[in-house]
Amino acid sequence: MIRFPRFNLRSSTLIAIVALYFTLVLNFAFYGKVLTQHPFTGKPEDYFLLTVPFFVFFTLNAVFQILAVPLLHKIIMPLLLIISAAIAYSQVFLDVYFTTDMLENVLQTTPAESTRMITWQYVLWIIGFGIIPAFLYLSVKINYHTWFKELGIRLGAILVSAVVIFSISKFFYQDYAAFVRNNKPTVNLILPSNFITAGVNEIKRIHDANRPYEKIGLDAQQEKPDPYRHFTVIVVGETTRAQNWGLNGYQRQTTPKLAARGDDVINFNHVTSCGTATAVSVPCMFSYLTKDQYNGSKAEKMDNLLDVLQRAGVNIFWLDNNSDCKGVCLRVPNETVNMTLKDYCTEGECLDEVLLRDFDKILNETTKDTVLILHTIGNHGPTYYERYTPEYKKFVPTCDTNQIQTCSNEQLVNTYDNSILYIDNFIDSVISKLENRDDLESAVYYVSDHGESLGENGMYLHGAPYAIAPEQQTRVPMVFWFSKTWKKNEGVDLNCVREKAKTREFSHDNLFSTVIGMMDMNLKTSVYQPEFDILASCKRH
Repeated sequence: MIRFPRFNLRSSTLIAIVALYFTLVLNFAFYGKVLTQHPFTGKPEDYFLLTVPFFVFFTLNAVFQILAVPLLHKIIMPLLLIISAAIAYSQVFLDVYFTTDMLENVLQTTPAESTRMITWQYVLWIIGFGIIPAFLYLSVKINYHTWFKELGIRLGAILVSAVVIFSISKFFYQDYAAFVRNNKPTVNLILPSNFITAGVNEIKRIHDANRPYEKIGLDAQQEKPDPYRHFTVIVVGETTRAQNWGLNGYQRQTTPKLAARGDDVINFNHVTSCGTATAVSVPCMFSYLTKDQYNGSKAEKMDNLLDVLQRAGVNIFWLDNNSDCKGVCLRVPNETVNMTLKDYCTEGECLDEVLLRDFDKILNETTKDTVLILHTIGNHGPTYYERYTPEYKKFVPTCDTNQIQTCSNEQLVNTYDNSILYIDNFIDSVISKLENRDDLESAVYYVSDHGESLGENGMYLHGAPYAIAPEQQTRVPMVFWFSKTWKKNEGVDLNCVREKAKTREFSHDNLFSTVIGMMDMNLKTSVYQPEFDILASCKRH
């Protein structure tokens, strides 16, 4: 029988040793992947790599100070060590990324399949890197201080860790942000956060799967006062911020084609997003829930705007040139563009112009009122230079790399602004396809999902927690356009709308009820909220 020596250690010392073991040993695969994706060459832009182990250690140290509570720590910490060792083997030798989906696969694996995964190397690995360290941990006799002093020491350790983490973030935020943005899956290699996160997500998924689905707007129906067919296009922008939008008074005219249309295009100067990332903003803007009410799990189990319109008889079609519709289009006809079209696409991403290939077909394939959603790739970073064609390379020099933190601010802004020129052309092209169709009451509603940081205060990209997000990530452009037939029949004072667009603040919360109003829906429906309908107060009665 193996006898492990007994050690006497203070709790803070033991926790630090465990954090160090995770940092230097069990996260070997993570560091290997980081250095593969961003080799250290000794250049200044590589210095952040030297801080990665410190960032991992102090983060784990802070978390373990909370997890290692008396008595329970004898269960929690050994389990973390053994499970992490098992996962580390798969990461090192099989290049496995432990995500929520991977946990789902593990939970659904049969005993027969599991036994075929066990090898002697795997067993020895778990014994050497998991079970033995776990027994060593259990053999330690912890000398606790009095409870108030113990609490004070732990809070102090957490505070010191927080200071170090904040300091690293302050000096190297842009480097970390760019690396994570370009290599998101790598984060799923960090132990034990990957399987803890996966476990929490799986519990949440199981809970949400049991939530009853809620249908809303069952009383919604159209009340068409005229025989004209409605055709409304909602253009969902991506990562376009209001600060660089020409129609908002930006120092450069980045929206010349829309500006040339004069009053026909109504630009909204003060619009905020529901989130700072697509996964939040897109489902939120189509949800009946407002930003303050929004909960992703709840919204996923509830009808959205498209469901309500479709049930009322409106033809819906979602055309995607982004990652996906984030669950919004699951119950309506939808299609992702063909990513292999050489004229538009390279390496799995396409220029937004590809969305116009089937536009006329969708426009003419039905006689029903239609809402077409064009989900664009817009200004999606960090490869802004891939979002436009050569003729829109107006502002130079440009930042033609995904390592945006290595570019000058001038290069980065030039590239971003060039991509807005392309967006301006795209929206103008959509309008051009509709403006001469006098048989249609057509409308275009463009709004971006969120903004983007371009190095302000050392911050790049997006996704910051909303409470602390800079306005560059939360202020977005929004424009309306209406056809001559729409203006003639809908009885809306557009001068009133233009005045509101200049002086009032709006948000993604306005989309749901505004579109319902645009589509001649019965405004007595239970889901219509007139206070959020931008056009409601400007209708001639």
